[in-house]
This record gives sequence, structure tokens and C-alpha cells, in this order.
Amino acid sequence: MSPDERADKVCGATSASRQRRSALMNLNNEISAKEELLATGYRLYEYCQVVPISVPATAANCSGVTGTELETCQRSNTPARTEYRRVCRETPVPIDYNYESSILRNLRMAREDQLEIDEQQTYVCVAKARSLPATDAYSRYKINAEP
Repeated sequence: MSPDERADKVCGATSASRQRRSALMNLNNEISAKEELLATGYRLYEYCQVVPISVPATAANCSGVTGTELETCQRSNTPARTEYRRVCRETPVPIDYNYESSILRNLRMAREDQLEIDEQQTYVCVAKARSLPATDAYSRYKINAEP
């Protein structure tokens, strides 16, 4: 492995590098969600409540049945009961386009800042790792530490 490849591996495995990549991924997800919201023009609010529902009794005709078939038939008889179910309704609510656009602009600027920070820190790490001997680079890689 060349010193450049080794430096890329060591710096890509650090916990700081993984945190930066995770932050970038989160920002990208937020940007995608905001772009989708702006494309639809509304947000869905969900209102849920638990309501009682009556379940009628079931009765099976078990006449003329004996043995295990009778037991099975009798088990199929159930009394009337009340079950509680969650019922939800979605209500579309229009968004404030200017407000949501400003949030999207801020998210994009934050992503650009994060990309620049990642690029600078990776450059510094690679410059240090390039000069490490293979054994030192491997030990750094193994413990996810920067050189």
C-alpha cells in the first residue's frame, strides 16, 4: 500500500472523520426533507385518538359434534367484547414558503461550511499520516486515532 493510500485509510477511519461524515449525512437528509416540503407546499399534521369498538359475539353450532372436535368448536365461541383502536386523521396545513426557503438556504450554507471543515481537517490528517511508518499508521488505524 502506498503512503497516500495508507494515509487515506488511517484518516478515514478516525472517529472524528466518521462524526463529520455523519453530520454531513444528517444535513443532506434535512436538506432533502426541506426540498420535498417546499415541492409539496404543505405539511401533514396527524391527529389520533383511541376509540372503543364493539366486537359482537360469535357463536358456533356445536350440536352433533363430539370429542376433540367439540372442544375446538366450543373454543371458537367468543363473547361480545370492546376493543380499543387508534384512529388517526391527517390534516394538510399550508407552509410559509419564505420561511421554509430561508431554513433551506441556512441548511445549504451549513453543509458548505461542514464540507470545508471536513476538507481542511482531512488534508491536515493526511499530511501527518503520509509521513508515518506502516506499523505506526496501522496502530493508529486500529484504534481509530488521528496521527
